[in-house]
Amino acid sequence: MSARILSLGAALWLVVGLAFPLVAAETLADKLQPLIKGHAGKVAVAVKHLKTGESFAHNADEPMPTASLIKLAVMVEAYRQVEAGKVDLQAKITLKQEDKVPGSGILTPHFSAGMLLPLVDAIHLMIVYSDNTATNLVVDQIGLPATNAAMEQFDLPHTKLHSKVFRGTTSILPERSKQFGLGSTTAAEMVKLLEMLAAGKLASAAHTAAMQKHLAECEGKRLSRDLPSEIRVQQKTGSVNAVRTVAGVLELPSGNVAVCVLTSENQDRSWLPTNAGEVIAAKIGRVVFDHFEPGWKPAAQRQNLTLKLGSEGLRVEKLQQGLNMHLPSEQQITVDGDFGMQTRAAVIQWQRATKQSESGDVDLATWKKLGLSEGDFQPPK
Repeated sequence: MSARILSLGAALWLVVGLAFPLVAAETLADKLQPLIKGHAGKVAVAVKHLKTGESFAHNADEPMPTASLIKLAVMVEAYRQVEAGKVDLQAKITLKQEDKVPGSGILTPHFSAGMLLPLVDAIHLMIVYSDNTATNLVVDQIGLPATNAAMEQFDLPHTKLHSKVFRGTTSILPERSKQFGLGSTTAAEMVKLLEMLAAGKLASAAHTAAMQKHLAECEGKRLSRDLPSEIRVQQKTGSVNAVRTVAGVLELPSGNVAVCVLTSENQDRSWLPTNAGEVIAAKIGRVVFDHFEPGWKPAAQRQNLTLKLGSEGLRVEKLQQGLNMHLPSEQQITVDGDFGMQTRAAVIQWQRATKQSESGDVDLATWKKLGLSEGDFQPPK
């Protein structure tokens, strides 16, 4: 009899499975591959959630041009040399007329020869404004071969600075200069470098924070332009003709995510915000964000969800009922839907008894710890 029941059960599951086939959740690859496939040009992508380890890679080990993205590696070596006592962040550099080069930045068009600026400001201009003249000033201080030697030490053999910016005759790797231009890297190596930075393996805590601040203030928002304004992104971009690149760290509630998008041989060579290289990087940034933060809500909405002094309504009533379940009968509070001082005192008392932060506010985590249904914790209509 039991065997017959089991066989009937198996048959039922077969019928249900045929009628309602299970649909696997979309992976990060499922979401990113259509974007990559639709791009008219070469694409390399690497993504890694630095907390969970979840990752994605497409052509991630193929060397690609960096354009100004290589300045991230230059910054790392500059701070390494600061810590080694080889250079001083406050050492004054004199801007000479012959130092000025064209392209991105503000030193060449806006400042006169003879001005003095500390090395730390030159680094800031190199990252935030991708200033080409400032980059060459930094490279002069640390030495042209130094960045490549440091990257090899970190087992990043494809990440190389070939020459000074707009100074092709200074190339220390002429063949790579012909193939890649200013610099070269792989998407995987950029993500690894960012992971090392996030882990504090490249410099002291203070200098790590300084580098992250430079990157967070980067004027180019290629990776973050479609993200909520509340999400901080450390990033560095690069752009020349048929090349658009970006690497950065998305600082998400679920943990930091390192992302690199390298494009070259792009058909779209426009200098508009609608450039295809700009667009694919922004879309990848958004897909990564949505994948790792599917339940994200803006701060204003999260604030509305949190119950605190002055809140009122049905959710407060449910909260008060939930609190009374944990309080002795003589200490139970009035269930009136008004989050007043009595309710706040009861929340703090319960938070103290359960060794939680005594904020007096009730967010979703606190709500669930009280044993209340997550479905009842809804934003006000």
